[in-house]
Amino acid sequence: MAEGLTSDLLWATFCIGLLCFWIASRNISIFTAFYVALVKVLIPLVYFAFFFDGTWIFLDDITYQSQGTKMLQLGYNPITALVNPDGLLNLRSLSGGRHILYGWWNILGQYLFGKHYYSPVFLNVSLTFISGYFLFRIADLSGFSRKYAKGLLLFSLFHWEIVAWSSFLNLKDPLIMTFTIIAIYLILRLSKQLKFYDLLGLGGIVFIFFGIRFYVPAVMMIAIVIWISLFQKGWRRYILLALAAIGSIFVLFFLGLEDTLYNLNRLDWNWTTIFLGVIRMALTPQPWSIEPAYTFLFFPSILHWVLFLPAISGGWMLWRRSREVKLLLIYLALTLLLYGAFYELQGPRQRLQITPIIAWAQFHFLWVILKIQHVRNPLKTHLI
Repeated sequence: MAEGLTSDLLWATFCIGLLCFWIASRNISIFTAFYVALVKVLIPLVYFAFFFDGTWIFLDDITYQSQGTKMLQLGYNPITALVNPDGLLNLRSLSGGRHILYGWWNILGQYLFGKHYYSPVFLNVSLTFISGYFLFRIADLSGFSRKYAKGLLLFSLFHWEIVAWSSFLNLKDPLIMTFTIIAIYLILRLSKQLKFYDLLGLGGIVFIFFGIRFYVPAVMMIAIVIWISLFQKGWRRYILLALAAIGSIFVLFFLGLEDTLYNLNRLDWNWTTIFLGVIRMALTPQPWSIEPAYTFLFFPSILHWVLFLPAISGGWMLWRRSREVKLLLIYLALTLLLYGAFYELQGPRQRLQITPIIAWAQFHFLWVILKIQHVRNPLKTHLI
């Protein structure tokens, strides 16, 4: 429940605010970075100090919090929980399998800021700046201007769905979103120049995904193969395809053939069902039928619906504009198809991992409209 402006809450706000400011200042002015970081950390500060009443709580978040608390009570810290064999065993036991990363994330948050629900939430706020940083780099790598990339960064940081899911809830989806963007950035770098540390970093992220959401690397590998086959030219194409094939074998090895076949059998392969599932996934939740636990998505859902068709238009313009962005859009389409075939995963929470791509499509549409308006009314725009 809301506990007011406690020392632990203020300490978390200060530390994360400082970290967010440092990350943002690498791409935008110090003045802008300061106010962006300030607003971003004030949102959870005000919520947990004065409005937190348990309404926006799910079963998973309490489980994650409990995992972190129990590990700290057993005497482990974020390092010993991973390097100590017993610590890792206990973490796997509490997590009920190999998905241990977000349990560890709760250990880290509570170790730094106290055994509170909001401790890992503040860490999730910092993740939005990390994902924004790499989204900026992807835009730059894709040939967009620095001004455009800065606008995209700010738009993603204050995107309604990203703010909602990262500022109020102790859930792993912001972590998945961030690693997804980093992985795509490394893939694009490798497509331009093969460097060992980029390949090593991508392999590390793929390995990390097995501890948080195991099927993401498989979808990503399929997207890479499609993108390279269709849009990569020259001798580098065959090297990248070979690396993608090796990566696919690596992914299959860690997933295990038996688990892979089991999960494939759980999918609904009826194309009518998949199509309806994709529509449901793309448009959930409906503003007029939001459950009490999801009311934090009321305004984000309205904005999502209003910008749904503009996002499709923006995505189409991006597809025609940039070869690199095609990879993001292919991955988005494959993710929607996967969730469309899996009824239990057709929710706004699962969509967060591809929200930065949707946000980019929305931003591009708005950017083009504003640019057209500026061309039509240059004097008026200048005076404003």
